Amino acid sequence: MLNPAEKIIEEWLAQTPSENLPGKGRPLDLEEYFRWPEDYRLAYSLLKNAGYVPEEVEQLREIDHLRKQIDRCADAGLRKKLESQLEQEQVSLNIRLEKRRHRRKA
Repeated sequence: MLNPAEKIIEEWLAQTPSENLPGKGRPLDLEEYFRWPEDYRLAYSLLKNAGYVPEEVEQLREIDHLRKQIDRCADAGLRKKLESQLEQEQVSLNIRLEKRRHRRKA
């Protein structure tokens, strides 16, 4: 027997052509989801589905992008600049997350 949420999903799938579903045929990427503290995951998922992306998520994406650029970079000067940018982004993200933790404890 289906629970109420499963029933709603089944009804929606029956009424909605699955051809237009985003990400159809691709595996789910849950890596970003599990980077966040458990008590924020649902809220962030709802915001993401509404088209809002928290600044922390943007920072994580930028950090990932910089890491990939560094891995591909052959120029020593540019590599050093990218590493500096990466360090700044990581520090900024850590400060932001630490502030959030302190607000939660207060």
